[in-house]
Amino acid sequence: MAENVSGLVKGTAKACFLEILQALKACGYRVQVKLLDAQWLGVPQVCQRVIFMGVRQDLGREPAFPKPLPYRYSVRDALPWIHSFEATGPQFTPTWKNAAENPSDCVSQLGNFSKKQSAFTLVEAETDIGRYAIGQEWDHLKPGQKSERYLNLIKPQTDQPCPTICQSHGNLATAGVVHPSEKRKFTIAELKRICGFPDDFLLTGTFAQQWERLGRAVPPVMMFHIARTIRDEGLAKCAR
Repeated sequence: MAENVSGLVKGTAKACFLEILQALKACGYRVQVKLLDAQWLGVPQVCQRVIFMGVRQDLGREPAFPKPLPYRYSVRDALPWIHSFEATGPQFTPTWKNAAENPSDCVSQLGNFSKKQSAFTLVEAETDIGRYAIGQEWDHLKPGQKSERYLNLIKPQTDQPCPTICQSHGNLATAGVVHPSEKRKFTIAELKRICGFPDDFLLTGTFAQQWERLGRAVPPVMMFHIARTIRDEGLAKCAR
């Protein structure tokens, strides 16, 4: 099994893709290639990867790929505390959904939410986009909307998978996916969930370096489904 970015099968890169495919087949493998999307393989993010699957020709079996799951996870599933807030117009104002019916519950829930959020993650200084042009543009974006002025600047919809996290977007002023309800980028802890990493997975280096590693990685949950298919449809059946 091998993987690469989706751009390998698009535009002028197709020539390189065909060379790679020919070389793999020349090694004695039956090779098939599919463009898989992590959002259909248990990851709360749109993330396309080109997956090469090869089986030795003498084994007499065809390569197999995981089938899409019948459900998808959203940003809200990964970061459930976001569910408690709603965006009200261009300038975001936190509003509890049940505040009108029960104001006292609203205050109580706000206190519980703050404790839970602070216990989960530290909001790094590098997430603050308020002093940059993309921060001003954030004010005018609605959930799910992509900026027409800044390439790749997009505010996610909380009830949908997150747009693709790119490796370069951890740099301070670089436009990319931003937090849906706070004028900032995602924290590393939030990114780990969106990219399918466990909370206790240890990353080192600067904020930008950690973001880059998450952006470059094949989401582990996606890879789990690929590996399980190799085991069940390939290794196990070839061993019989």
